[in-house]
Amino acid sequence: MRFIHCTQKLTKELPISLTDPDKVPAVSEGLGDWYANLLRFSRTKCLLFTNEKTLYSFFIPGILKKDLRDIKGIFLGHFSNNLQHEGFGPEVVNRLLQEYQEVGFAKTASRRVLGFMNDFAIHYEFFIWEAGGIENMPLLETNAKINRTPLSAGKEAFCPMDRVRELFSKLS
Repeated sequence: MRFIHCTQKLTKELPISLTDPDKVPAVSEGLGDWYANLLRFSRTKCLLFTNEKTLYSFFIPGILKKDLRDIKGIFLGHFSNNLQHEGFGPEVVNRLLQEYQEVGFAKTASRRVLGFMNDFAIHYEFFIWEAGGIENMPLLETNAKINRTPLSAGKEAFCPMDRVRELFSKLS
């Protein structure tokens, strides 16, 4: 089972119970767990998902409260669309989606991932402004830009997309 770790902002909106992060087993294979945050831009609710291993992220604008009843479906649908936009073939996408057939929800456990998510939120805010509004922002292209932005974690610099490709090469 994989987990989506939800921020406090998001948990207030979700109609589900959360697992304590101490009870979430560590995952060594595949992409592992994700983090999700609820953001608001121009009075529009948005979701930001970030992978804990690679920091690969994707943004989903225009979320309604009723949409959150199927957060797993929203996650899987947008994850699939973003992977396809990145050029991954159906066999890779399907194999990855299989990893998330069983999803649990937990509280957040990593301040490191949350810190990067806060940085990503600032980047998305800029891209929304640059596009002249959230409705004008090219979503898949913007997600791709975010995942190609160099990040620094200690002594190393990396791009989330490079880490995803490296991980996928090990899966092949």
